[in-house]
Amino acid sequence: MKDNIPCFRIKPGFGQAFEAHLKASYELWTATLGTDGISRLQPVAALPETTPGALPVISFKKLLAPPKESLWTWDGIQFTPAEPQPRRAVFGVARCDLQALWYLDQVFADDALYQKNRQQLLVIGAPCQATDGCRCQPSAFPLSGDLFLADDHVWSLSSSGNILLTQLTEWLGVTVNRPLPEPRSATTESGDVSEALFKSSLGAPLWQQASQPCLACGACSVVCPTCYCYDMIDHNDLTGTCTRQRVWDNCFFSSHAKVAGGHDFRPDRAARLRFRFEHKKLGFGTLRGRPSCVGCGRCLEACPVGIDLDQVARQLQMGHAL
Repeated sequence: MKDNIPCFRIKPGFGQAFEAHLKASYELWTATLGTDGISRLQPVAALPETTPGALPVISFKKLLAPPKESLWTWDGIQFTPAEPQPRRAVFGVARCDLQALWYLDQVFADDALYQKNRQQLLVIGAPCQATDGCRCQPSAFPLSGDLFLADDHVWSLSSSGNILLTQLTEWLGVTVNRPLPEPRSATTESGDVSEALFKSSLGAPLWQQASQPCLACGACSVVCPTCYCYDMIDHNDLTGTCTRQRVWDNCFFSSHAKVAGGHDFRPDRAARLRFRFEHKKLGFGTLRGRPSCVGCGRCLEACPVGIDLDQVARQLQMGHAL
């Protein structure tokens, strides 16, 4: 978390000027509550009068690393790179999703395609309405994003945010020393586990017990704002044109850990659940040691059988089923 984030009071008229500025350069996206009661991130013609109160079921990771994204096309003569994504401004992003953005920025720091998408995206945070399923930890992760709006104040989180505010100085008041607002309510039962405790659980009955109701549907990974596994697929049509696509993969799918020769490193649901637990609670790759769970609660809400990784963590802590 950065200290001394620049904060400005905003004057009357800022909202209208801000929206007009965004609409001139960006597609506007925000969470929209459907008639079915589900909040979805969608393009809108105008910014809402009030900040969206519910997390979208899938975060704006779908704009940075889309479920299906073309890398290039080969027509038999030359390669043609994919068309760049349009410039988009995502408004009303909750703090936990700003933390998830920071995590993805680290994971894809050297990924050219992600970085192109990132440059096209302006991310504007806002206070969220925490629910019973929220387990966010405001100080556990740094934040990414560009601006944060709340209570007649605006914070600049990036150089892009600084540039935008310099174009709106007419509607800005004095600089104030004010921290970003934290969620109004949140539980802290994150269920952290140590590396040693996790390693000692290899082969424990707990994993079979916890995974027994699992349907291997992968819903938890789809809605998770920090899950990023993907596969590469080549599509060939009858003209001989080939398009390579990057598509979302899922650690609960039976093909995820299968390699040439047919060997599967995680052949059953217990092994797959343990793998996902490891990734969420202990991190992965160069980010090992930092959990990748931001506590948004989406996975538990999406799971049709109610598997709760924090509950599994607490069982490990108490020595259950070891």
